[in-house]
This record gives sequence, C-alpha cells and structure tokens, in this order.
Amino acid sequence: MLAGMGINVVQDEVTKIDAAQKTVFVSGGNTYPYTKLFLATGSSSFVPPIEGNDLEGVMTLRGLPDAVKIKSYLAENKVKNILFIGAGFISMEIASLLAETNPDCFNITVIELMDRPLPLMLDKEMSDVVSDYLKEKGLLIRTGEKVEKLLGRDRKVVGAQLSSGEVLDADMVFMNVGVRPNIQLAADIGLEMGKFGIKVNTFQETSDPDILAGGDCVEKFNFITKKPTPGQLRGPAVVQGRLAAKRLAGYDIEFPGVLDAGGCKMFDMTITATGFTEENAIKEGFATVSAVVDSRSKHGMIPGMKPWKLKLVFDKETQKLIGGQIVSQSIAPAREIDAVTAFILGGKTISELTTFTSACNPDISSEPSAEPITIAAEQALQKLKKG
Repeated sequence: MLAGMGINVVQDEVTKIDAAQKTVFVSGGNTYPYTKLFLATGSSSFVPPIEGNDLEGVMTLRGLPDAVKIKSYLAENKVKNILFIGAGFISMEIASLLAETNPDCFNITVIELMDRPLPLMLDKEMSDVVSDYLKEKGLLIRTGEKVEKLLGRDRKVVGAQLSSGEVLDADMVFMNVGVRPNIQLAADIGLEMGKFGIKVNTFQETSDPDILAGGDCVEKFNFITKKPTPGQLRGPAVVQGRLAAKRLAGYDIEFPGVLDAGGCKMFDMTITATGFTEENAIKEGFATVSAVVDSRSKHGMIPGMKPWKLKLVFDKETQKLIGGQIVSQSIAPAREIDAVTAFILGGKTISELTTFTSACNPDISSEPSAEPITIAAEQALQKLKKG
C-alpha cells in the first residue's frame, strides 16, 4: 500500500546518522540523504540487574520476537509454575490470558514491590476490587515483595528467591518492570536529551531543526503539571507521528501533553484510568478531593446488568478534574474513561460536572439520575462544603 503511494519502504538497520551531511547509513551498505528526518526508535524492555536474569525461561514482554520466544518455550518445555515480576497492566493481561486459555494448567504467581497490582493506574480502594477478582480466578497476587535473584539448573530457570529468603518454584519467569527509550542513534548525533528521552518541542522538533522525533524514544510532558514524563503509551506515539507529518506539511498544531490514559482487560474485568491517581496527585503537591461511585452497565431492572466502579480525583484548590479510574465487569462502561479524559483536557470543574448528562438508554446505561460522573461530582461538592 505504501509503495503504491510513492513511499519507498526499506527494511534494514540504521547504523549511523551524519547530521552535518544529512545522510543515513544502514547495515546493508546503502546510504540515504534526507532533507528532514523523523526518529521513531521506540523503547526496549528494562531487565533489572538481578542474578539469573539471563537464564533460559526468563521472558520480557515487548514485541513480536518476545511473543514467538514465549510460545516456543511453552511448547517445548514442561511448564507448571509461572512467575510474573511486576504487576503492571501488561503482566496482568498476560497472566490472566494464560490462566483463561489454559485452565488448570499453570500455577501463576505475580510479585509486586508496591502494595497493590496496577499501582500506576489505580488507587488502593480501586485496586483491591481487582485483587479480589483475580484471586477468585486463581491467580496468586503477592504485594510488597521483591525478587532478590533467580535460581537455575542446567541454564534454565527453576525458581526465584525473595528478599525475605523464601524460595518460589518457577519454570518460567516474566519480567515487566518498565522500558527504556532507544536513544543511542540520537545521542551519537548529539541531539539534546531530557530526563526521559530525546528532548523535543511541542511540534516534535529536536535540537536539530531538520530532525523530528516521536513515540517512546522522546520525553513527553504532563498535560496537567507541564512537567517532563516518559508517557510511553501507544496513543501519544500515534498522535506525535501525525503531528510531525502535519508540521512537515506546513501545519502548526502543538502536542498537548499526556495524561497516560490507558486500559487493560483481565478475564471479564476491564480496568481503565487517566490523569493522576489520588496518591500521585498528592505526591505532585495537590490537595485533593475525590469520590468513588458504584454504578451499573444498564438499568437495574434489566437482566444482564453488570456492576462497575468509578473514581474521580479533583484538585481541591481549582476544583478541576485531574484524574479518573474505572473498574468494570462490562467493557462498554470502561470506555467512559474517554469522557473523563475529555473533561480533564477541557478544564472542567466539580460544579460543572454536576450538570453532565449522558446519552441514556436503559439497555446501555444506568438511568440519568444515576450517571456516575455526575454523582461523583455531587459527592465531591458535598465534601468541599463539609471541608
């Protein structure tokens, strides 16, 4: 398709960029001149420097090569005990997928250093709902624990030793404790770096005016605080690519910053979040007011109603919405997080959200009097009065 549009697609590894001569060198020996260059070098899984991280059966979760490696290892080895290090959304999705597609085949344990799964997405009262659900599904979630080293036999992983000294059996270990931007090419050119990657302006331009960059390899900024942040999610990467193309086409549309809006699905539960958790908002110096509302996927009198829970976090000083979390037994309500994102971007306040009305139908939403965003705003308003 791209070739038909006059785009030359080359599959090769870039080994060097000569910014002075505006030339790209690839491993195959060819060179490509450029007028403008866009860097989208992405990121790589971070493997913590613990003993045994190079044993066979220790997996990362990043791309297609990882998926092929995981599938082959499962097919070729007798795997019973599976250990996940880190309870981020990718770990939790893979763990639940393995349990769901291979019932009663694996003993799955998730080790998380913090006090809850999905710690970057959810506050504890929301995460507790997820923990209870996953335990019912047979996953063992161990929080507040650290893997000290991995144990091997004949170069294959067989276990993990915790900092407490306890040893867990493990025929396979998944590591998902974050990623690091791929910045070596940019560093070799001499581009300016930020704390979290290549430094770019709001038009995706680097310190070299003829080189643009976007995606996981660049440093983003938070929409609310304007502070630098990694922002390594698919959504911002897609938008940054589009904005860079628009910049080259002569448009002046600026990147607005990130809210780290994301979601994941585990068994029949869908979890979404945007903006700050209350915990992180407080760390950023905000005085907060929040509300948690239990809701339902359709009118309570209709069969098939599924429960869901919403939390909204507000800045107490400005009363602006700065975060939201949804834990739902139905997929559709979890998409309401996009409305929460829009309200944050629009600077909506507690009082303004008390007037929000949804496009209501008894089969697809709870009644207007029970719209959870509105109810959460009402509850937050009452807390402000009491304060």
